[in-house]
Amino acid sequence: MTVNIEVINDKVLDLLSGMERLDLIRVNLPGKNSITQKEKLSERFAGALKYSDVDYEACQNSLQEGRNEWNRDIY
Repeated sequence: MTVNIEVINDKVLDLLSGMERLDLIRVNLPGKNSITQKEKLSERFAGALKYSDVDYEACQNSLQEGRNEWNRDIY
């Protein structure tokens, strides 16, 4: 059965996406096969940030420092 709906609030897309992951519904968006992308996020967003070399290094260092915080004892 096919039903057309009009999305009034974008928050409903999360709900529809969850229902699609549970194989309850199939969502067909114009120009897309479904809400959930089968493409890897690393491929999808590669090059999305336009950092200079200096900014890129600063960002990477900040990320590494944040990761190191998880391994440190806090007591």
